[in-house]
Amino acid sequence: MGNRDTDTQVTLSRTFYDLTQLISKDIPIYSGDPQPEFESSSTIGKDSYNVTRITLGSHSGTHVDAQSHFLVNGNTIDSEPVSKFIGESIVVDLSKRCKIGDGITSVQLESYSDLIEDTDILLIYTGTSEYWMKDQNIKYNFTYLEPSAAQWIADHKIKCVGIDTFSVEKYGSKEGSSHKILLSNSVGIIENLNSTLKNLSGKRLFLVCLPLLLEGVDGSPARILAFDIV
Repeated sequence: MGNRDTDTQVTLSRTFYDLTQLISKDIPIYSGDPQPEFESSSTIGKDSYNVTRITLGSHSGTHVDAQSHFLVNGNTIDSEPVSKFIGESIVVDLSKRCKIGDGITSVQLESYSDLIEDTDILLIYTGTSEYWMKDQNIKYNFTYLEPSAAQWIADHKIKCVGIDTFSVEKYGSKEGSSHKILLSNSVGIIENLNSTLKNLSGKRLFLVCLPLLLEGVDGSPARILAFDIV
């Protein structure tokens, strides 16, 4: 694992990849979260303009977890430094090493240690995203991070981890161990990335992830773009 100079400048290509899932009324959502709703508030016919009332859970679609999602005194999304979600990233493909529904371990991540630099953003493709909008059961049976993997990420000074699954946590877990390890070590969490990651394995990219600036909230949907580095 290398140690990158934080002042190093990078040159970005105009080529970029959108890693965001489309939010619609019928997207799969984590069990217990509110389903998105779009309701017309004003219309061109009645009011001369369109305005839509939007109802979303803070963790709908592709989203960022703030520390307060699991930590009592953690940062809310408006207090999280946006720099945590912007920077150089590396994409790793674990879809062939870990079947959908199983947990990713530190041993599996260790094989990629030579690719990872200090303060990188780690983007993990698991194959779960291939079933988005195709199989509602995927929201119960998705790949996740075992606590050992979360600790490996924290120990390797990765500043943010993104994954193409509903959560970094095993479905139904009440302890939230992987979340707590990451968030207590100030590691950013991005969940529900789309399947574009499949074609980016091994690539070094520059990630821009921008959660909404919501006061006092535990997370936020985000638009996420990854740029080629030249």
